[in-house]
Amino acid sequence: MPHRNGGCDPHSGLTWRHRPARPDAGHGESVLVVVFSQARVAEERFGLERLFAQTRHACLFLKGPDADWYRTCGSAIDFAIAEACSRASPDRIVYYGASKGAYGALLTGLKRGDGEIYAFGPEFRLGEPGTQSRLYMQEDPTAPDPLSMLQACQDGPPVHIVFGIFDAIDARGATRCLRADLPARTSLSTLRSSHASHDHLYTLNIIRKLITRFDRDLGGLCAERNLIARDAVEDIERFARAGAARARGMPVDVSPMASDPYVDQNPGFALLAAEALVATECFDQAEALLAGTQTTIDSDAALSGLPKRWRKSVWRTRLAARAAAGDDQGLANLLQEVRVRFPEDTALAREYRRTRNV
Repeated sequence: MPHRNGGCDPHSGLTWRHRPARPDAGHGESVLVVVFSQARVAEERFGLERLFAQTRHACLFLKGPDADWYRTCGSAIDFAIAEACSRASPDRIVYYGASKGAYGALLTGLKRGDGEIYAFGPEFRLGEPGTQSRLYMQEDPTAPDPLSMLQACQDGPPVHIVFGIFDAIDARGATRCLRADLPARTSLSTLRSSHASHDHLYTLNIIRKLITRFDRDLGGLCAERNLIARDAVEDIERFARAGAARARGMPVDVSPMASDPYVDQNPGFALLAAEALVATECFDQAEALLAGTQTTIDSDAALSGLPKRWRKSVWRTRLAARAAAGDDQGLANLLQEVRVRFPEDTALAREYRRTRNV
């Protein structure tokens, strides 16, 4: 049901809101940015709305049900875009999204073929164990695969795909892209980052530079901050396979993984190996591995800007290892460091203090 600045489609559950270009947008090339919301966005809100609040572009914010992941929203999206275009008369369209939003941006942009695409951390196969979409659905082999769609569409506007290879699912997507024959219009960035690479790039002020006019080279901006991963595809693929096996509950041979030289290069692989070590009660080895990983993160300006949620996962695993080992003094020492590093997160420290009464 459309209204003046937005609407809701009762069939697909898609909601949208159109924000006109600011009056001071100038007389240059006009852009309509179609922004696809990520998962877990509150009702009445749209993903990345605050991010684009200071931009001058016309924006169309879209949000589909998390359980759908934009699979059945195509007709409603087309209607909302047509409505926005009739108001904005843009010279360019940009499709933009992260995680769930990245899937929507790829699906829509590739199908329509009328706009540039920026997709941060998309999933190509929905509902697989370990994916974000798995929280809302089982595996769906019938869901469109954006990578296959891209390979079938050689011509069209540029497509920018970003993966953070410290995440096993992103690593799987990156591996598929690196081994695929991608169209020349594709720009693939494999980053030294987590699945929340968009948040990481925002922290490093890269996203603001990108979205101001959408005339900057994203890969170049990332390279300036030493974010581009030069890892061999075989290494990335090995991490992806190990992550997939663990997500499916399959037996994992911990020893080769923990001794793999790639754990020193990829903090995400180190975290996966440490979690496997904790599961097999190799607590001291897990702690030593992640202590080294933390030193690597602290000494690297790009990595120290990793999203806080991901950095906390390293500390949660270290705390879990000390607690499970019954090492009260070691746990107390780590808790003290956690309080210094994350003073706002009192719940994290309390959780493990209760566990061991330290």
